[in-house]
Amino acid sequence: MLAIAPAYGEGTAVPVADDEAGTVEGGGDTEVTVPVELPSYEPEVEVHRLLEVGAGYRFVTTDGSGGRAAEYEYLRPSVTGSAHFARLGKDLKLDVDGTYLNSKDYHANLDFDYAGYYRLDFRTESLFHNLDHETYALSPALFTDSAPAERYGITTRQDAFHFRYKLRDYPIHLNLSHWLIDREGSSQQRFSDYTFDAILQANNKLFSQTRRIDRTTQEGTIGLDAHLGPVNLVYQFQFRQSDERGGTPSDLFSAQQGPSEHNEAPESRFYSHSVKLYSSLAGGATGAASYAYSRSENRSSLSSVVGADQARDTLQNVAGDFSYAPCAWFSTAVRYRHQEVDRERPASLLVSSLSGGTVDVRPLFDTVRDIVSANATIRPSTILSVNGEYRGSFLRRDGVTDGAWNLPEESTTHSGTMTLLLRPFKGLRLRGLYGYSTTDNPSYGITPEQQHEGQLLASYSRDGRWGVTANYQITRAWNDSIARTTHPFNGSPSITYVLPSDRHTVHSAAGVWVSPLERLTLSGHVGFLRNRSDQAVLFASVFNGNQAASDYISQGELYSLNATYRAADTLDLSLALQELHSRAEFKPAALTDGGVSTAGITELSRVRTIERSLSARANYWWTKHFSCVLDYSYRDYDNRTGTSNEGTVHVVSASLKTKW
Repeated sequence: MLAIAPAYGEGTAVPVADDEAGTVEGGGDTEVTVPVELPSYEPEVEVHRLLEVGAGYRFVTTDGSGGRAAEYEYLRPSVTGSAHFARLGKDLKLDVDGTYLNSKDYHANLDFDYAGYYRLDFRTESLFHNLDHETYALSPALFTDSAPAERYGITTRQDAFHFRYKLRDYPIHLNLSHWLIDREGSSQQRFSDYTFDAILQANNKLFSQTRRIDRTTQEGTIGLDAHLGPVNLVYQFQFRQSDERGGTPSDLFSAQQGPSEHNEAPESRFYSHSVKLYSSLAGGATGAASYAYSRSENRSSLSSVVGADQARDTLQNVAGDFSYAPCAWFSTAVRYRHQEVDRERPASLLVSSLSGGTVDVRPLFDTVRDIVSANATIRPSTILSVNGEYRGSFLRRDGVTDGAWNLPEESTTHSGTMTLLLRPFKGLRLRGLYGYSTTDNPSYGITPEQQHEGQLLASYSRDGRWGVTANYQITRAWNDSIARTTHPFNGSPSITYVLPSDRHTVHSAAGVWVSPLERLTLSGHVGFLRNRSDQAVLFASVFNGNQAASDYISQGELYSLNATYRAADTLDLSLALQELHSRAEFKPAALTDGGVSTAGITELSRVRTIERSLSARANYWWTKHFSCVLDYSYRDYDNRTGTSNEGTVHVVSASLKTKW
């Protein structure tokens, strides 16, 4: 039997076989049979391809100490290049791009995906960091620089690789990754040969020498994740190792009988196993739990000090998360973290350069830390959102009560924040935050006993033609529990000094942008940051009477202007100006409580600098597929308290590009 059904949009009938027909209700008791349409072919997906290649030359000129003016640029002329290739199809997706400025500054990326079964990501990048060579206007009898004309810098290369494989139709993934960071170059090693022996004090000196840097850290991970019905399971093994190939300095010191290694960068090894279970991320309630076992080992290879390679830490971490969103206007989350650190160390070290031969090691302490946090968000309307969060940190130390450590056995910190987000009308966004924290037994001098923090942020934009942003942040923290005890010396008793601290931080910024013409955008920005600490400072831990009230102030102001202009469909222009003012000063009282003068300390610590930069760029397409790019940058470092490290750098880059 054949059923006749009207074709959609046409006046012709289509014959349908019985086994392919379905029925729908028609008018009255009549049933109309319609066909079940089956696709006769797979839709064709268009493949998108892109190829872009560029080459050019980079001219660099320096005046003075260019390393401060352009701290993260390799100041040598070089050939430059860039390339980008992309192929986006239904199954195969490939994206490769890279930029080459010189042999020490480049980056490249590769993203590959085949039908979701194979996914590969690779990234390599390199950056050069210019380092200072500090000099001292001291008598050669007190200071010796073995390489006064040496220039220092470090090249840091980082490679990252990640591969993911989906086991066909099974909900299982295999994850492999490798990460490497390699540092090569040279730095200035400064150290002293100092002794309290009255006979040997004439030999006290300061030294500077070149140190070769050759350090590598590698990390590899292998993991599996699987979807097991209502829960998902993740297992991961991680291994990390740091190797030092640059060697450790060794010198002969007055108070020792033979050469002694110093300033070691010890090698280390770390591995961990972790397991995580979590529920589906969809739905109103979600949960997660994890456990990790880790071990960190010191692999010191010193020859003059034996035993440091026996130090190791064992870490155990437990975590649990739960979130609940019963409705659109309310959500909450609770998190718990638990960590245990067990430390092992040798009882003593063998030091061949000392007369006794062995040195007892200070006892280590174990720690247990628990962190509990709770968060709730309420959205009563589309224009208002309120978020509150509490965080409690509970730290316990085992082995600090024997006097070897100036640390509390227990320390508890409670903190809370309240955030208000308001959008009263289109284009305006307001955000306010208040935070408070308190600690009963601060562990270190920089840990606040109490802290208040406030933030205000406002932004407004109008019709895509102009906009403004402004923010203000203020923090005040103080600690009245800092105490330090001097060592007895020449019959003088130990004295415990209380060193209260009061710190203020203010950060504010404002910016405006405007597009007066369709192809022109102008923007300006002003930033201000000021830190001030009022704290009593103990200048010596051996001699009594060296406490003095001190102020430390650091401040910076940033001014910037930017402009972009599309002069024509084939020409883009941009210009950026920036000026940064920085100053810092450590100012103790004129005399300590024991009558010792602090004259000269403020002058030595005073910093006044101005950094200026200008960059300009022009990009011109003379045909659909060919363009030329011209870049110019100027950087200047001005030391207002002297002439050391002042310098200027000019960089001009010209390149040709083609795009298909």
